[in-house]
Amino acid sequence: MKIEELIVNDNYALQLWEERGLMPSPAPVIKQLENVTVSFLKYLKAINENSELDKPSKLEQVQRLVDQLPWDDFDTEEKEFLADVIAPAIESMGFNPWSII
Repeated sequence: MKIEELIVNDNYALQLWEERGLMPSPAPVIKQLENVTVSFLKYLKAINENSELDKPSKLEQVQRLVDQLPWDDFDTEEKEFLADVIAPAIESMGFNPWSII
């Protein structure tokens, strides 16, 4: 999946929580997850499109971006959901997301 597709998707729609076997988090938490995700993806897209960066530099910036996510703001299921949403975007850049997240 391309980064741009994830930016416009409703990545935390209620039916997606149900598909994961989870009770949806409260609306403000879902909104925060969506905001964090879209912001992350926009920065990720900028890194990906920066032709001045070589692959190791891009990887370093992606790692820094992942580290800056507010992981502590979310419970375990929310963190896993966030990781699952951003993983394809990282993978689309040619990186193994599970070695970064």
